Amino acid sequence: MDATATIAMRDVFGAASDLDLDFAAPRPQLVSALLAGSGDAGDWRARSVGERIAALLRFYRTHRETNELELAARCRRAECGETFGFALPIDELAAQPLMPERIRVTLPDGRAVTLRRPLGVDLERWRAARPATREEAARIMLADLVVEGRAEPEDEAAIAQAMSAADPLTALTVAAACPACGCEQSVAVDLEGLALAHFARSRQALLRDIHELASHYGWTEAQILAVPPARRAAYLALIEGEAP
Repeated sequence: MDATATIAMRDVFGAASDLDLDFAAPRPQLVSALLAGSGDAGDWRARSVGERIAALLRFYRTHRETNELELAARCRRAECGETFGFALPIDELAAQPLMPERIRVTLPDGRAVTLRRPLGVDLERWRAARPATREEAARIMLADLVVEGRAEPEDEAAIAQAMSAADPLTALTVAAACPACGCEQSVAVDLEGLALAHFARSRQALLRDIHELASHYGWTEAQILAVPPARRAAYLALIEGEAP
């Protein structure tokens, strides 16, 4: 599936099923569960890592009703250390071409290997394996992904660089200039982590709203969730206005 393919996203994060999401679960399982409830009933475990991140960004954009992903960074120049903000366009990020199903990588010594793109289910399996070292983790991943040729653990850096270049959403790095000193620096951006943190905060805020409305009006959870978000906000404002 192309990253630009249309995926129907529901407009609001805040259904009863969203309250059941376990944000303490391993990230691969959480992303699959969140996307399964986003409006697309497909098997997100079987989709590529880049495709999952692109869909997560689109769901974030729909929920936030903004095309800007706001970020913060700290200047790495020792004499400065200024914290500054910048923004990235979500539509442009989500429209990045996905990694092809197969990618051929030429290694520094001239050998070549062909790898398939990693899927959500791969992330689950690798995490469950609990490798004791980085070398063991690299061995497990390469054993799964290499479909032609032979790769050694020491090839991991070259392969990781090639795969990141072919699928930039999985390891995004952006150039940003510090507004205080003008120093150019590379900022690593965890797109998946930022989106998940947003939805975790949204879920917690929804739980607080339900508690407040249930305590004040005696409504059930189902009754509260049936009230459109704008009206819920109006009721909460009235409750706040009654507070001494």
